[in-house]
Amino acid sequence: MNRSPAAAAPASYGRLLARLEAGMAGPGLPDWLWQVVTVLHDGQDAAAAGHWAARLHGELARLGGRVPFSVVHDWHARTVAPVLAEASVRRGRPREPQDAVRDLHLRALAGEPVTAAEWEAVLLPALREAYRLAYAYADAFAQAYAGAHAYAVAHDYGAERAAEFAGEYAGLNTGANAASFAEGNALANAGATAAAWAAADARAYAEVWPFAHVQVYALAWAGRERAAAGEEGGDAQRERLRSVCRRLADGLVGGLARVAS
Repeated sequence: MNRSPAAAAPASYGRLLARLEAGMAGPGLPDWLWQVVTVLHDGQDAAAAGHWAARLHGELARLGGRVPFSVVHDWHARTVAPVLAEASVRRGRPREPQDAVRDLHLRALAGEPVTAAEWEAVLLPALREAYRLAYAYADAFAQAYAGAHAYAVAHDYGAERAAEFAGEYAGLNTGANAASFAEGNALANAGATAAAWAAADARAYAEVWPFAHVQVYALAWAGRERAAAGEEGGDAQRERLRSVCRRLADGLVGGLARVAS
């Protein structure tokens, strides 16, 4: 089993592991599921996480620990893609890339073959949008602005010109960095994810680190740039993250519930 998620939060992972595996028979749960479950459990408040873990355990026990790959398609089609589409629309970005991914998941759920090339063609723009939305733009802008402003002041630009210079520099620098971050991560993840989904290969899917993808989904929806810009406090930001983790978690259990025993 890949231990990266466990290393990130050993105590909560251990509690969840003990609870889910107690009395459960079967061949063992797929590693991609452990990765996703760990992030979603840790992303909720204690009360919600406990209730969710009980529901999750119930569905996994019902299935005897046998989780088909169709759950991946169900979860992305009915929960992940709509969450990312909402995030895009809320910030004036196109929702079509996420809708295209959803449509392929629905095809796969219906038993239609979807090639790796088809998956990659829709994943590239969808992941590019998701990573762009997850980028901490305001934090990066503030850092770039502060550095440029300090430089301008040190070189006697004057107050007005220093502010103008810092704003222009921060905008260009942060925009380029955000675009590079989104493009690089999309290119790094699209091909391997596409191959895993096309082959319905649970092991290959685990090897593309789905726990990191879940973190991107949550951050993209939560809208990090607003809280970082000071328009909302840290408590509001944390509640948005908990809220979207609850939604993603509920969607995962819903996908398991739709699997016939």
